[in-house]
Amino acid sequence: MKKSQSDRILQFIKEHGSITRLQAANEIGAFELSARIVELERQGYTFLKEPIKVKNRYGDTVRIMRYSLFGD
Repeated sequence: MKKSQSDRILQFIKEHGSITRLQAANEIGAFELSARIVELERQGYTFLKEPIKVKNRYGDTVRIMRYSLFGD
């Protein structure tokens, strides 16, 4: 049975501790991370949502969200 993007995101977080939008796109092929997080929250998971600063390809500092499981 094929795993859903939500299942793959959950597995990635459990293995790596957290996930960002860029990681979700590059590692899983999931381009709507926030929508998948909402799906997982509806299943009962709780996430810590931490804004972090990273450099974009132009060297500008931008803020993105890093998601990790809360309580695990």
